[in-house]
Amino acid sequence: MTDISIDTSIFRDYDIRGIYPEQVNEQTFLVIGKSLSSFLKVDKISVGFDARLSSEKLSQSLISGITSMGTDVVTLGQISTEMNYFASGRYGFPASVIVSASHNPPQYNGLKIVKKGVVPLHGSFGLPEIKELAIIQKFNNATRTGKVISMDISDDWLDHLLSFIDPKKLAGMTVVVDTGNGMGGPTWEKINRRLPSIKIIPLFFKPDGHFPNHLPDPLNPDNLVALQEKIRVTKADAGIALDGDADRLFTVDDKGDLLSGTLTCAMLAEHLLLTRGSGPVLYSITTGKIVPETVKKHKGIPFKTRVGHSFIKTEMKKRHALFAGEHSGHFYFRDNYNADSASIAALLFLEFLAVKGKKLSELRKTYESHISSSEINFLVDDTEKFLNNIRKHFAGKELDLIDGLTLDEGSWWFNVRASKTEPLIRLNMEADNPLLYKQKYKAINTVIRQLGGTPKIET
Repeated sequence: MTDISIDTSIFRDYDIRGIYPEQVNEQTFLVIGKSLSSFLKVDKISVGFDARLSSEKLSQSLISGITSMGTDVVTLGQISTEMNYFASGRYGFPASVIVSASHNPPQYNGLKIVKKGVVPLHGSFGLPEIKELAIIQKFNNATRTGKVISMDISDDWLDHLLSFIDPKKLAGMTVVVDTGNGMGGPTWEKINRRLPSIKIIPLFFKPDGHFPNHLPDPLNPDNLVALQEKIRVTKADAGIALDGDADRLFTVDDKGDLLSGTLTCAMLAEHLLLTRGSGPVLYSITTGKIVPETVKKHKGIPFKTRVGHSFIKTEMKKRHALFAGEHSGHFYFRDNYNADSASIAALLFLEFLAVKGKKLSELRKTYESHISSSEINFLVDDTEKFLNNIRKHFAGKELDLIDGLTLDEGSWWFNVRASKTEPLIRLNMEADNPLLYKQKYKAINTVIRQLGGTPKIET
């Protein structure tokens, strides 16, 4: 086989991702399939794909690469990332792969890979080795071609989801669910059929890689407008927004107002501690203080972690944590093989709301005891140099360096950390009241600018 040119920038910190067909294409995935099989040296790999227009074609090339090295493939068809994690955990596949680019625009595609037990391959393990093999392309000749068998996991997945809740508690609720033409739609269609006592109002359930209604990225407020309007018109109790591969959840109250990932995390932590017993609960460093405060209040043990699913899954196993959450909308469950799932989080959130018996717009006030920023991005020339300089600026203060730099002064805190893929510094901060927040934001913003940061204009 003639060597195929590989754009090495597609190998990211948590996955493989690029623009189709310029950066990722059928030839690229053929080589990656060979490289994956050569690195893992396992007898079987499961493969699924999302709704993107190029995903099925790319999965076929990936499978050809894997089987050419003598490794068998179990094809799972069109699935979500949360289902890929479930497949890894439930069936014990030596490795599980999904062709997906999550919430990115339609022209993107990529891969997420986990080993047995939902152990992710990432920038410190697995992905660099696969990258090197893909560059060199010196593959051994296999003595056989791997077999390909198909498997439908959707019914097992649905049973697993519904095992997390008592459906009777949700009776009478009305909820609007927006899956953004991504991979959450088929799952929520089945949930709708299995839970007739709940009125589920569907938005954009049909998977469509053109994403004709809006991009499946709930972090962008523009992508929530249809959900918010439908909630107000139907007088629904709540709204649920899933991203394109259904591993992130965002919630909206009965007035159509978004809850932050921090608020949703605090509510889920409380519900799980009350219904499943005490234990460790993890939260990422950019998550607000209401989370550890809520965990302590309900006899849990809070632990702070770095941002990112590979770090969190490792820590969950290490600490046998009950639950973990991130401000970005990723929620992880011990009883889901320590993996994140938007659908499990959504069902538990609705059960929490039903048990509380209050309007979400009123209930949220209990948890809004701090003023938090959204994530604010600053362009810098050199992220490592910037972080070194800001450490020097705050020398003498007690700093947390678990992920970037965090300064916690009790009544307020901030964190700055480097983007993994762009020359950006990301700022998150929180204060106990609006005046303090305004003062401290102005001060931190001034420091960042003095050290060479320029606010990024989001388009």
